Amino acid sequence: MRKILLSCLLVFLSPCLPMMGQTKLMAEQQKQIVEKIDKASSAMKTMQCDFTQTKRMKMLSKDMQSKGVMYFKRPDKLRWQYTSPYDYTFIMNGDKVQIKSMKSTKNIDVQQNKMFRQITNIILSSITGGTLRTSADFTVELWQQDKSYFVKLYPKKKELKQLYQYLEIWFDPALTKVSTVKMMEKTGDMTIVNLLNTKYGVTINEKMFATD
Repeated sequence: MRKILLSCLLVFLSPCLPMMGQTKLMAEQQKQIVEKIDKASSAMKTMQCDFTQTKRMKMLSKDMQSKGVMYFKRPDKLRWQYTSPYDYTFIMNGDKVQIKSMKSTKNIDVQQNKMFRQITNIILSSITGGTLRTSADFTVELWQQDKSYFVKLYPKKKELKQLYQYLEIWFDPALTKVSTVKMMEKTGDMTIVNLLNTKYGVTINEKMFATD
């Protein structure tokens, strides 16, 4: 279940050396970039986008492809809905999480589950690109590749280390929005999620986040 939640949002990279053209930024450069990301993140109240997801598993010869739509409303409301090849919806509203499929609905109280609290924090940070200055859950590095920037997050806590090697959050060149979120599992499996047709400041019906 924990891997299902994170696979909704995260992209995985192979455990290799940095790709050609990737440069780790120095402290002063990181400070300037983080300030720009924080500014854009703080201004974002609502967000709507499409997404595509590619799952790569060692045991399978073909990638698993899916797509859907996402809705976000600050500070802690999220609807992540798969529309193809199956219907599957993850809804987060404060401390409440609901997972719906065609066959069942499961409700979770985040405050009663330490791992779910950590996962929901990761999800919200991944979407907004915020909270990069300090993190109790991750060691944060900022990298540049060509004109794009990405944040690499290494888990600090035992529970997350058992599941994941690291996460990456990629931004557009203007540093105003998250374009891709990546994560590498301990198993070496990968998932690639790209956020497309992103719109900010849109009106979103509260019913989209209902967990009743």
